[in-house]
Amino acid sequence: MKENSRISYYKIAEKIGKTEATVRRRIKKLEKNRIIKKYTTEVKLKSENYINILVKIETNLKEIKTILDELNLMEEITDIWRLSGDAGLLLRVKIPSLNYFNPFIEEKISLIKGIKLIKASLILEVIK
Repeated sequence: MKENSRISYYKIAEKIGKTEATVRRRIKKLEKNRIIKKYTTEVKLKSENYINILVKIETNLKEIKTILDELNLMEEITDIWRLSGDAGLLLRVKIPSLNYFNPFIEEKISLIKGIKLIKASLILEVIK
């Protein structure tokens, strides 16, 4: 499933020697227990016409819930990771060109209450 989240219950059952009903029941249980959180599509960054930027923000820990709620609404942000240490967040931002980056930071990110510092790095090449 990790390589192909669209594989059928029947094909999984065939591979592991179980019934389709058993596979379906076990997968539903994994979903219910949040072991399987979502099914996604992986898009190769090299084939996109977008620029990907990693943005690290330091936050006021008291505001983290509100900050996360607001960040989750922004379609330019494709991933959000919470970091250990300085109560920071790491975001992957996908934009059509660098011309969109400053307005995105100035008109969206920097207006969120509780964000203290913003650092950005442009992803030049995906190696692995």
